[in-house]
Amino acid sequence: MTSCPVLLGITALAFGLRLIALDARPIWYDEAFAVLYASRSFGEMISGTLSPVGSAAADVHPLFYYFSLHLWMGVVGDSAFAARFFSAIFGVATIPIVYRIARALFEQRVALATALVIALAPFHIAYSQEARMYAQLGLWSALALWAFVRFWRTSRRRWWSVFVLAGAGALYSHNLAFAIFAALGAWVIYDAIRTRTTRLLCATLLAGVAMLALWLPWLIFVPSQFGKVAHAYWVPPPTALTLVQTLLVFAFDFDNAAPPRALLPFLLFGALLLPILAAFEFARRARKINRSARAALLFVVTLAFAPIVLLFAISQWRSVYIIRGLMPAFLWFALLVGWTLAGMPRRIASVVALGLGALAIAVLPTYYAYADFPRAPFKQVVQELRGRAPPTDAVVHDNKLSFFPMHYYDRAFAQAFIADPPGAGSDTLAHPTQQALQLYATDLETATLNKSRVWFLIFQRALDEAREQGHTHANMAWMEQRFRLVSRERFNDLNVYLFER
Repeated sequence: MTSCPVLLGITALAFGLRLIALDARPIWYDEAFAVLYASRSFGEMISGTLSPVGSAAADVHPLFYYFSLHLWMGVVGDSAFAARFFSAIFGVATIPIVYRIARALFEQRVALATALVIALAPFHIAYSQEARMYAQLGLWSALALWAFVRFWRTSRRRWWSVFVLAGAGALYSHNLAFAIFAALGAWVIYDAIRTRTTRLLCATLLAGVAMLALWLPWLIFVPSQFGKVAHAYWVPPPTALTLVQTLLVFAFDFDNAAPPRALLPFLLFGALLLPILAAFEFARRARKINRSARAALLFVVTLAFAPIVLLFAISQWRSVYIIRGLMPAFLWFALLVGWTLAGMPRRIASVVALGLGALAIAVLPTYYAYADFPRAPFKQVVQELRGRAPPTDAVVHDNKLSFFPMHYYDRAFAQAFIADPPGAGSDTLAHPTQQALQLYATDLETATLNKSRVWFLIFQRALDEAREQGHTHANMAWMEQRFRLVSRERFNDLNVYLFER
């Protein structure tokens, strides 16, 4: 059987899995922010993102995704389906590119197994369904490294232009893209020592300089971006447990909601089993692997794990460890899994593949149906409030996490959101970004001024966290001191309180 029909089948399967519930799943804060931000003009997005050198950054992501989403929405609209379909295109298009990489490095069986792993991976499905930049990051990094592999194996210089342009696309998609290219640089240095030739090293250095030159207009803002992440962002410093979590996310999870508790022991076992199987396969086949295949395998291992180690090390000084930002490394992790499965005896490989595939598929229903924090049924809530809250009432959100999705679903409905505590880990929406969006945080005194009735929305998680710390949530305490509680409704994790003066 030729590989083309099989690859087409795998790609079609991936496309189908990325279309399920594409419009049904609740929009959450990050997606609502992306769509609303991309709806602004290029000039407004630039002023809402960049900041003077040496000062705190306004936003922490490059603008390439927002610019491209802006152009896309100008053609197809800004519905949840349209915005997410943009990411689905990037996600599905990544699969044949990684297939070509695997085919160039190893053999057809490895390439097909890798394509299937990515097609079924909940992590890749999730970010191919989300209106954010992570699927785009995966595509551009995969294209850049395919071009690198083509040059490495064929010495055709035309591939360097693809490598440079696609690499710049990855860097402009997400600041953490640098990690995959740093890993590549480490492997190139090793290869130069191993082969005692500098041809690939010199060519990579020249290409890296060209890529850096293209990235330079944004590079001057990166220090302030990382400074904002370190001083006013929610990213905690990673621990050894974070590394296990990364492995679990790469294998079976989706990085934005807990998997079913009943499956967690099996998922953890399967995630830990994968690197053990890879090591066992390497030991079993070590004598049969020629020098070229050994170099290719080390290439894959380096790109799969070196970015994780690098971000982990950097985060001990300034925490920037975000698992979804490791999407490029995940693609190489999938290639390593594909190599492992393709090299095992067929009967054993079939059993392992069926077991791992069944676990991956088993978590998908939970993912598709997830509507708890931070993905409450916002569309339903705003429809309810529009019918029950007259213009004389105030509709006030405890913070931006519930406001932005509800504003996305109904931009004409008057609502307000309370500013995050200055300097707190949740204080991520800088004033220049608010200016660009024309959406401004306020305080409870201003939001409720001269209002006899107030609809107050707050996540149950926020109340529980405050209770665990031994106090009442500050905004809730303020409301209870000045208003009388009339009713409370709960929409999964989102509480809607009605207060009267």
